[in-house]
Amino acid sequence: MEFRPIPCHESLRPFIRNYWIINAQGTARGTQTVFSNGAGSLHFYLSQAVAVNDSKTLHRTMLYHQEMNSVGVVTEEGPVVIFGVEFVPFCSRMFFKTAFVGEFQTPEELHDEEFTQMCSNVHEAADLDARVALLDEFFLKRLTEIPANDVNMDRLKDVFDEIVPTDGTVACPPGSKEEFSTSDLASTACLSQKQFTRVFNKYVGMNPKTYLRLLRFHKALMELQQSPQESLTDVAWRCGYYDLPHMTTDFKDICGFSPSQLISTGAGLTETFGPNFSGLMKKKIKLENWV
Repeated sequence: MEFRPIPCHESLRPFIRNYWIINAQGTARGTQTVFSNGAGSLHFYLSQAVAVNDSKTLHRTMLYHQEMNSVGVVTEEGPVVIFGVEFVPFCSRMFFKTAFVGEFQTPEELHDEEFTQMCSNVHEAADLDARVALLDEFFLKRLTEIPANDVNMDRLKDVFDEIVPTDGTVACPPGSKEEFSTSDLASTACLSQKQFTRVFNKYVGMNPKTYLRLLRFHKALMELQQSPQESLTDVAWRCGYYDLPHMTTDFKDICGFSPSQLISTGAGLTETFGPNFSGLMKKKIKLENWV
């Protein structure tokens, strides 16, 4: 399997982390489990249509939202080529004209003719360069339609720069080993907790407490991958969980697997973008029957 991140146009980089492409070979029918990272993403399944979450309906393009739950994508034996867009967590909604509903939507469900046509053009494009150009053109046009000097966008950028550093580490409040709280983030944004929660929900699609829960999960996941022989209880304590059962419950709720199950399949985990683009919050896919 080959994964390659692809930079977007420089004007889009405050809003889109990167484009990316995966080339793999399916050795048999399998389900790829995509873990949430709190950021919306757009996937073009170039080589074959896929079913999502046990649905019998096949899709070629899916817009995944910032949901806590994992999503199961069924692929068949044969070539697997996925071209994708990974948004900055608080920016995906600004590019679309209709409300997000549920875990994922097709272009047709968004009732956005311009977006639907762009997706069709991406599938019909002759090569990767042409696909990148189509995405850049679409998102740059949408960028001109977004109100300038959005103060809440600036506030959220400050918040995410603090809690998701680009060096791949896990952030904690200065001078403390405890995890961030909603009040910490509201203070960074210079808003009351009530105001901050309203703004965060509007832009990110989940409340700050839920996002911090997701951040803690990714912190633990990273540590388990780096030190698979370490005591799970020690990892739980260090990552801010009350105890190991609490961490196990969180893992099952978010990704559908216990910590020990993920350790046993560690070789089957991959990133859809790397630290130079994303910092800690890397989307994870548990691979099944891909090489």
